[in-house]
Amino acid sequence: MKKDYYEILGVAKTAGDKEIKAAYRRLARKYHPDVNKNDKQAEARFKEVAEAFAVLSDKDKRTRYDRGGHEAFGPGFDPFAGVDFGQFDAGFGDLSSIFELFGFGGGARRGGRPRARRGADLRLETRVPFLTAVRGDMVELAIPRQGRPTALKVRIPAGIEDGDTLRLAGKGEAGGDAYLTIRVDNHPRFRREGRDLICDVAVGVARAVLGGQVEVETLNGKATVTLPAGTRSGQKLRLRGRGVPASPGKTAGDLFAVVQIQPPKVLDARSRELMEEFDRLNPST
Repeated sequence: MKKDYYEILGVAKTAGDKEIKAAYRRLARKYHPDVNKNDKQAEARFKEVAEAFAVLSDKDKRTRYDRGGHEAFGPGFDPFAGVDFGQFDAGFGDLSSIFELFGFGGGARRGGRPRARRGADLRLETRVPFLTAVRGDMVELAIPRQGRPTALKVRIPAGIEDGDTLRLAGKGEAGGDAYLTIRVDNHPRFRREGRDLICDVAVGVARAVLGGQVEVETLNGKATVTLPAGTRSGQKLRLRGRGVPASPGKTAGDLFAVVQIQPPKVLDARSRELMEEFDRLNPST
């Protein structure tokens, strides 16, 4: 038994055209053959999504389906008959991979116009500095197309993480896409956990015991924070909003300064005397 078209797209039977198209585009991006190479399960899921959209986006076909379900269509029914394939674009540009998936080949037509067969996709990798990944910036890289490097400027979005992949539409071979995997260099002071930043702050023994003000390195210079009395090594001081900066749809992360208590390497006679007295008065400390 075929699955219900509305269930496939995850919409109600009362859904409007915009809602149906939005559901198709969301699922098509997820299961698209260009981002799920050699994945038969994703390919089958994409075919289901495309077929459901082909029927529910057509007024007459949808009316027939609403009245009689799958039984409303006779043997040999082609859900894609008379469809303008331009509406199947899910933001991936060229539609050749969709044509080939459904057996239309390179001569498939969109709106009556022949489409040229797209070239091969490229898989690339580049390293970027830690702060470039955090703040975002333009980088220049060479894309080897047909054996010849081509200089290209690429915008690295703020907050990108190590291992994330950017899709560069049409930057592959002859209209194919390029997929750029980002590798982020380490930073001498900062580490990253999602949108939060981590750094170490050195604190002397007396300051840890008594508390007070300490300076913490941030992305925008030093900040002063209050250290509670009795702070232990490894304790975290939180600076809200001082991590990875906010970007569209994402809030700013926090900065966590990890306290590292550092005893003095050398003590003069008076300091040693005071520490020995402290040890006598606080044997369990």
